[in-house]
Amino acid sequence: MTKDKLQAATELAAILGQENAALRRLDFAEAVALLPAKEAACVRLAASDTGTSDRQLASPTSDSIAAAGQRLAALATENRTLLEHAITVQTRVIGIIASAIRQQTAPSYSADGRRCPVTRTGAVALSAQA
Repeated sequence: MTKDKLQAATELAAILGQENAALRRLDFAEAVALLPAKEAACVRLAASDTGTSDRQLASPTSDSIAAAGQRLAALATENRTLLEHAITVQTRVIGIIASAIRQQTAPSYSADGRRCPVTRTGAVALSAQA
């Protein structure tokens, strides 16, 4: 393992740790803001695999390599779980909003007291920016 690869793995682990903390707080804006840094760290980690480097660790211990790999794997597993939870939460929020919109459609009556046919509400789009 090269120093570059170990450094890239450590950097990715730090970013995943930050993203996981944001997802635990349900701070989706912060989690999304970390995406470019996470993607760049993944690219650097993948790029550190190519070619040979004169910056090889003098004597990489299997413990340091294993520790880096285990930390990255644990953070990635937690990240996946937290992202799945975030998707579930957002789906529920959208369902609640859609249900509220449907419930707002009150029946209307004509001048002679008969009920008018209910017209469907057009599509609604929501957008939130952090």
